[in-house]
Amino acid sequence: MWDLNTGELIRTFAGHTRGLACVQFDGKVIVSGSSDQLIKVWDAESGHCTQTLRGHKDLVRTLHFNGGRRAVSGSYDQTIKVWDIVSGECTLDLKDVHTSWVFDVQFSTSRIVSTSQDQKIVIWDFSKGLDVSDID
Repeated sequence: MWDLNTGELIRTFAGHTRGLACVQFDGKVIVSGSSDQLIKVWDAESGHCTQTLRGHKDLVRTLHFNGGRRAVSGSYDQTIKVWDIVSGECTLDLKDVHTSWVFDVQFSTSRIVSTSQDQKIVIWDFSKGLDVSDID
């Protein structure tokens, strides 16, 4: 992390064992995905890793996190996962939709949108019949 006014290095976040592919930051929390198949959750102030999320079987290519408890990840293992970054639990595992690498994910309180090398945009709409009150 760099101080934009001085250009000085404030802290580094070390913990992944392979290259980083994606990162999200809400001002307090950093969420990073890597080719080590892991997602790490970092406290930006202290630099400590507060959670390591395991479940993908290939490169974690994309993340969407906009604060709160939830993050969504997409991987070269062709899955999209919804995570509770506080407990470390994978709360939803969406698979068998994409037939190639997942390149991007976005989410709102009622939808997840993903794109893939398979040339598809997939939208999961959870607005009917699913309690999404705890999705930030």
